[in-house]
Amino acid sequence: MLSILIPVYNYNIVDLVRNIHEQVTLTQKEFEIICLDDKSNKDIIKRNESVNSLDNVSYRESKDNNGIAITRQHLCDFARYDWILLIDADMELKDHAFISNYLSVINSGFDVIFGGICYKTSKPDTNSLLRWKYGKKCEEVSAKKRNIRPYKVTSAANILIKKALYKQFSLDSVGNSYGMDIFFGPQLKLNKVPVLHIDNAIYHLGLENSKKYLKKTEFAVNTLLNLHRKDKIKLHENDLLLKFTLLKSIKLNFLGSLFFKWFRSYMEKNLEGRYPVITIFQLYKISYMCYSDLRD
Repeated sequence: MLSILIPVYNYNIVDLVRNIHEQVTLTQKEFEIICLDDKSNKDIIKRNESVNSLDNVSYRESKDNNGIAITRQHLCDFARYDWILLIDADMELKDHAFISNYLSVINSGFDVIFGGICYKTSKPDTNSLLRWKYGKKCEEVSAKKRNIRPYKVTSAANILIKKALYKQFSLDSVGNSYGMDIFFGPQLKLNKVPVLHIDNAIYHLGLENSKKYLKKTEFAVNTLLNLHRKDKIKLHENDLLLKFTLLKSIKLNFLGSLFFKWFRSYMEKNLEGRYPVITIFQLYKISYMCYSDLRD
């Protein structure tokens, strides 16, 4: 009935798999849990292999480091059941009803169901404050708000979806870089796929340090920019892209580029410090997008 798929890269997933296994076993439904390791280091692999002792659990290894988009696609190919539940490795279940919450809406008529992401209330180390603060403010969104604009917050880190539908979009075909989840929502909207959001969030634990997160953010912005240039995002609810296209249409994108060049170091000092301001982070992203577009 349900294939639970976990892409893994250099992360200990033993507790996550055991907790999921315990919950899904109690439902007495047919299931499988497949973990696909994307060429992690040997110590991580050795620890994670212990989950193979659990019934209906398989821990597999890739021969190459393929990236998360291709790994998710391979997991879909391995899956036996029509419904797949995709969960990222750096997650932690929030409560004991995670699996049952999804099963309660599996026959609701929706082929795509997003559970949501949340973050722990305790602050992390200063080095990771930016990622945590952005997650709390912009990614931790209730189902009620997400359903108002259903194609805006569409992370594949916690999603229940029909296998055939996920494979239909071939999300790995347009690239495999960080930020490819931004392509998912527009594809769902373009194809008029009904989407349901429910309050079934799980904790995101993998918080990068602020310096690394800024680099990954630039990578994601460039991914979005490339998709836009190739006209692969026709309908969307992406606020960053909407702001960028507006600035470009009224010939103010060059000011955004100048702003980034002039104030980059000041913005980075704040964002990598003890008191990162999310408004400054948003300015960083839009000004970097203008800068990157004009630079190429």
